[in-house]
Amino acid sequence: MSMGSSPSKCVRLAVPPKGWRLPERMRSELSMPFGRLLQEQELLDNISDCDKIITVGDVVSTTLINKGVIPHLTVYDRRNERRELDANEHTVDLLAVPEMMVENPPGLIVPELVRALEKGLESADNVKLRVEGEEDLAALVCAAIAPAGSCLLYGLPGKGVVLVNTDAEVNEAAQKLIRSMEVLK
Repeated sequence: MSMGSSPSKCVRLAVPPKGWRLPERMRSELSMPFGRLLQEQELLDNISDCDKIITVGDVVSTTLINKGVIPHLTVYDRRNERRELDANEHTVDLLAVPEMMVENPPGLIVPELVRALEKGLESADNVKLRVEGEEDLAALVCAAIAPAGSCLLYGLPGKGVVLVNTDAEVNEAAQKLIRSMEVLK
């Protein structure tokens, strides 16, 4: 059996006991699109062949849901560019799929976030993960662990939506970036 033959299995990421911190010097590396930059009208044409659709961020998740696409994994934090969104009017909150919650402070990747993302990606059902704190680095974790054939979508404020088609090369590049972050003691 080849490694790529199990589309529901995540790639494993060895997480330090307390996780990682994104050093200031690496912020610019992460601001560059890790995939292809798309405009909203191009989204549906580019995700038709995806095994799993993963959205990270409130705006991109809402955009897809409003277009009739329910992501396999929806990661959100009820914020848009640091502004709190109203839960009663939030499309993702109203999405009738099982929800998980995890705390992840800004600038960190904690072990609980990685475990929740693995659980969500391996679920047979569509699920949503609400992050208390900040979900920005969840996209990098998803790129590191998502099964080959998945499509990861996340917003790049003011520029559009980034589409990452995951494969072994993307997994390894994202894991390498994560491993170069500061290990929390």
